[in-house]
Amino acid sequence: MDGETFASSHDATRAEAVRASEEIAALGSVVLRQVWPTEPLAELRSAIATFCDKRRIDVEEGRFAHATAKMYASHGVGTVSGLIHDGLMKSVQMVRLFEGSVFADICRSYFGSDRLYCQLSRCGFREHRTSLSKKSFIPYHQDSYSQDEQITEVLNCWIPLDPCGVRAPGLEVVRNPCTPDFPRKDFGLASENAAYDFITIDRDEVIKAFGDCFLAPSFEVGDCLIFSQNVIHRTYVTQAMDQPRINFELRVFSEDCMRADARAEMIRDGNVTRLSR
Repeated sequence: MDGETFASSHDATRAEAVRASEEIAALGSVVLRQVWPTEPLAELRSAIATFCDKRRIDVEEGRFAHATAKMYASHGVGTVSGLIHDGLMKSVQMVRLFEGSVFADICRSYFGSDRLYCQLSRCGFREHRTSLSKKSFIPYHQDSYSQDEQITEVLNCWIPLDPCGVRAPGLEVVRNPCTPDFPRKDFGLASENAAYDFITIDRDEVIKAFGDCFLAPSFEVGDCLIFSQNVIHRTYVTQAMDQPRINFELRVFSEDCMRADARAEMIRDGNVTRLSR
């Protein structure tokens, strides 16, 4: 399939990491096969499932009555910070997951730096269950306008924790680095999916700008899709998909991507987590 790079987490070479980072720079994304060890992914999946189950129960029993909390529960949305707050994981697990990974090598090549960070409050996960909500899909959008304004560039590694893309919802990307702040759709008084209307980008406008260059791979556990922050993407879901899917997003940036006037304070106050030692 176009847009795929095959590598192994045990024998990936620097040349492979450079090739993948060059593909991201040229086309906005790259698919990697079987590069993540399954054991830590299984632990992460268990933590997310436990968090989502508890939150649904809290909503059902009236402990969370706010509409946003109900939406997050039915849409399965959360962050690593939430998992840590509930004692389901520790920040060091993110460091261990990243260290020695193919993604770490790609980030070093892409950013040209060994000083790599993430924000745990923006490393998100999603338990996508179409049985709970028919409007939990996220439409075409960009990550760049939802990131911390103090960080200029982020590389996103989308990691499925279940097989997906055929029986369960997957991910679709535009095979182009795209342009920042691509115009969003004007719904007027209409709505397609109210929770996400404000971020929605129109598919026809994407085709006008970049051509019909969409990629929606199938995934197994251990695979991932890495893309840069301006890449337009969405939940890939069809009527035939009836299985749930949990995924995790590890969003990484270099020290140089933190604005100079905010960098020292962000590091000192613990607003960012150092991933590379």
